[in-house]
Amino acid sequence: GLQILQNNDYLSKLQEKIGKDHLFIRFDLSEGEKIPRLIENLAKLTGQIDILINNAGVGLFKKLEETSDEEINTLLSVNLIASMILCREIIPLMKERGGTIVNIASVAGKRTWKHLSIYSATKFGLIGFSNSLRREMKFYNYPISIVVVCPPATDTHFFENVDYNNYNKDHPFQHLVSPEIVATAIYTAVKKKKREVIITSRAKILDKAASLFPRFIENMEDAMKKMK
Repeated sequence: GLQILQNNDYLSKLQEKIGKDHLFIRFDLSEGEKIPRLIENLAKLTGQIDILINNAGVGLFKKLEETSDEEINTLLSVNLIASMILCREIIPLMKERGGTIVNIASVAGKRTWKHLSIYSATKFGLIGFSNSLRREMKFYNYPISIVVVCPPATDTHFFENVDYNNYNKDHPFQHLVSPEIVATAIYTAVKKKKREVIITSRAKILDKAASLFPRFIENMEDAMKKMK
């Protein structure tokens, strides 16, 4: 299997854990102009690519008026544009023999929270892109499945990486989901060729409720935070 990662320490530890039968490549997905060459080299190296999982992402918890151009561009580049370019470059390699593209979005691409305007925009964009791309694959009869996975807040280094160390205190009624649960959901979604998966029953219920009563859900979440 091929894993495209950027965290060098994590990459080394993961390679030691699962063995050297896997190839690990450190790559900066914010450099979108280099992605076509990356995919070209991978195709030559492997002979075929059966699945693409766009899981790379960066977060930002900040008031919009305090957000810099650089921060906006970084989130758009990594969370959205890189996935678009990767899909564009992968599709010609899959369209004859088939394959699966999994785009990891977020519940923040289904609902909104304050201080997440740019991050949410990238995840809403990724979901819209995926849904449109799925229809495109069907129209051209390409045997490529497009799967969208929307995890809630997950127990990784995501919040530490954006210097948000008080997430648990700020969200006392929300429990972080384990990476194992997310990984299992992704695996199941790929096997069953699902269109979209929202992880956890709580997230599914809130998604439905927010679509029907958006103001009520927003006010309720804000009130629960004040109760902490």
